[in-house]
Amino acid sequence: MAFQNAVFFMAPVRNDLSLLDDRQFAALVLGIIGVIFLPFAALVRMSWRLRQSEIVIRSLNEDLAQVTQDLNVERVWRLAGGDSTEGPSADSLKELYKILARDHDDASYMAR
Repeated sequence: MAFQNAVFFMAPVRNDLSLLDDRQFAALVLGIIGVIFLPFAALVRMSWRLRQSEIVIRSLNEDLAQVTQDLNVERVWRLAGGDSTEGPSADSLKELYKILARDHDDASYMAR
């Protein structure tokens, strides 16, 4: 029954398509393909841009975490009585990062 309904409704379309010449039929087919292809291309482009944005945001978050950690180390260095004109040595920085990493699980990778 569904097949008969489909054939019934496709008969006028088939008859109208047979009235088109080759250029009109090609234009109709290309128009249908364009209507299908353009939204798909837009989705692919938006997906690519979202991926690029995700990469940039992840990079900025990592930079922000590093800057925050560095500021915390500088604060601890000053609280420990470190001279503000000279920075901490590499060993003391490593120790400060380890101290801060005990309090912050997120910063534990910086103490290595």
